[in-house]
Amino acid sequence: MANTKKKTEGLNTSEELLLITDLNDFSDWLIKKGIIENMNHISHRVQLPFANEDWVMRVDQKERTVSFNTYIREKCSFDYYRVVILHEFFHLAVQKVPNKEDATRVKDDFGEQLMKLIDIEADYFTALFFKEEKKFDLVRYLCLYYEGSRVFADPRIRINKLERFIGSILSTVKLFIFIPSGPNKTETYDLYLPSISPIYTESSLHVLVVRKEHIYFDEILATYEDFVKIKECYTNIDTYTQKAYVERLVNFASKALRLEVPKEIKTKINNLN
Repeated sequence: MANTKKKTEGLNTSEELLLITDLNDFSDWLIKKGIIENMNHISHRVQLPFANEDWVMRVDQKERTVSFNTYIREKCSFDYYRVVILHEFFHLAVQKVPNKEDATRVKDDFGEQLMKLIDIEADYFTALFFKEEKKFDLVRYLCLYYEGSRVFADPRIRINKLERFIGSILSTVKLFIFIPSGPNKTETYDLYLPSISPIYTESSLHVLVVRKEHIYFDEILATYEDFVKIKECYTNIDTYTQKAYVERLVNFASKALRLEVPKEIKTKINNLN
């Protein structure tokens, strides 16, 4: 994929070059992991427009271009912007739902739950790439979640968005804790698709766990009080420090999935502001 030479707002020249490098590295990694066979289906030209509009990626199949909106870069760090762009690129390269109308079609055909799972999967593989190739640890990566919660803060409780948030946190935290960093590459995955409906009547959270080999139904270890705490991370981000936010996400997910948090992670959390 080649970038246009036109100067863009939102990104400086070095950031443009790094972003294009990331996209190429992500493409190579997806092929190396066996997630896709090749990139022949998206030999598009990359454009980086600056548009004060509610979109991140647009794909024009006729013109063979993929555009990434640089506007949100002005509201966030470059690291977080990279996460957003690679998440969107996963929608294009792997899932083939690059535009909002594609997502709407998925919802119309298969329901909101599948679209939620598609987002959780894109979140997971973006995190896996940052873990394996960028050498991010859990605390550093969750700090980007903190930034994202501030950039895209939404005081309203939108059930589908909240369930996607919880599912991504469960999937990501397990990825970093259950499979430590090192030379061994992750060859499996657990994606968690939660339903919060039972929390109000049964004080529990139900999940579908999607594994590489199979899918199964489970109940995670979470009380109504746990749910309230994680909901506050989604809706009341301004009341949390970075440390309090990351600690709460790790505590919620580790309890829910019965994971022991390594001392190294606890130490890094304590060192946050």
